[in-house]
Amino acid sequence: MPWLFFAYPLLAHVATLLHSERLAWLAMTMLFAVPLWAGLRRGKGLAWLGLLIVMAVLYACATNGMTRYLMYLPPVLLPSLVLWVFARSLRRGEMPLVTRIATQIRGSLPAPLIPYTRKVTQCWVALLAVLALSSACLAVFATPELWSLMTNIVQYLVLASAFLGEYVYRRLRFRDLEHESFAALVAALFKTRMV
Repeated sequence: MPWLFFAYPLLAHVATLLHSERLAWLAMTMLFAVPLWAGLRRGKGLAWLGLLIVMAVLYACATNGMTRYLMYLPPVLLPSLVLWVFARSLRRGEMPLVTRIATQIRGSLPAPLIPYTRKVTQCWVALLAVLALSSACLAVFATPELWSLMTNIVQYLVLASAFLGEYVYRRLRFRDLEHESFAALVAALFKTRMV
């Protein structure tokens, strides 16, 4: 399933560069298949029906030249949705999302990591807000090619850099604590329940 998520921005970028409604239709179909993936893999009829309906609606949009405009939505909506999940976990009485994830991966957290993971959650909220806002501004003011480069390539590189940078910083700041390897962290994240 992760390949669908990572293939989407590349295919969306190519669709934008080639001004191809068919590739845009395929990219959007792939994106909608991500949340349905578990049901599709298990052969659940409802998941397949949902995907077929989405494909038909997107195809109708593609034949009317609307799919490329629909592609402006995911770079704003996806970071906003993830931002909401992170921000919601910062409410009083809630466990910050990064704290919860770290606890699931490590077991109990050493005391210095508890306030640190709260601050990391706050940093993710800020970064995701900037990405969502910049995506909206690019959709309105930039050329389609620049919008696509920034939202489908550069922003993913920014997210990856932030993730890797936090990992390196944490290892340096908390040298005395035991840390998992980067590969083990990524593998554990794919198995972790985020919500």
